[in-house]
Amino acid sequence: MTTFSFTAIAVCAVTLIVPGAASAQQRVSSNAPLFSSAPVFRGAPLFSSAPLFRGAPLFSSAPLSAGEALASPQQSNVPDQAKQAESAVTDAVKKFRIGVFGGIGLDPELIEFGAHAAFGPFFSDKVVFRPGFDIGVGEITTQLGLNLDALYILPGSTTSTRWVPYVGAGVNFALSHEGFEEPAPEDAEDAEQDDEDRFDFSDTDFESGLNFIVGMRSQRGMFFEMRATAYGVSAIRLLAGFNF
Repeated sequence: MTTFSFTAIAVCAVTLIVPGAASAQQRVSSNAPLFSSAPVFRGAPLFSSAPLFRGAPLFSSAPLSAGEALASPQQSNVPDQAKQAESAVTDAVKKFRIGVFGGIGLDPELIEFGAHAAFGPFFSDKVVFRPGFDIGVGEITTQLGLNLDALYILPGSTTSTRWVPYVGAGVNFALSHEGFEEPAPEDAEDAEQDDEDRFDFSDTDFESGLNFIVGMRSQRGMFFEMRATAYGVSAIRLLAGFNF
């Protein structure tokens, strides 16, 4: 009898507790979520998207102007007059196609260097006038020459041709001074006077001749040529140079 009583009491307790727990759980899930999406602080969100400094952003995405992009931390100390002079020289070199060269002369043996400019084309897109000067220094002969040459670019070459052949002809005017070796001077004053006499053209010969030129030049400016002068001071010159 006692066992039956305890069993009946337990069944009644379970019957009363389980529906209550289920209804309580239903009320919790329906009335309030487990994790609320409301901010912790209702006055302001935890993480704000407003910029740190309202006056100016920390990193600006605005593009820099050309002057600001090229400006260095330290301003250049080059005066404006020097910049203008440099620009004028650069423009003149490109306009007149100035070139420099050096080489050797045979009969007499000379070390030569000089410069020239190019004008044209004239009469045809393959004819160019090229005046220039050169200085030759040898063991015996010192020479100062002026060349007035015309060059003709051989047909068949295009802008894609790596080396362009050409021929030319012109006139040569030269001042030459010849001096023979003398016994070495005894004092420094005589030695200095001997060095000055090498470039003293007061006792010189004036000669003129005809130039005949064969050469080739690259599209990048390098050139090689052989110049033979008839009736002039130096018979044959082997030259290499660069056209700017």
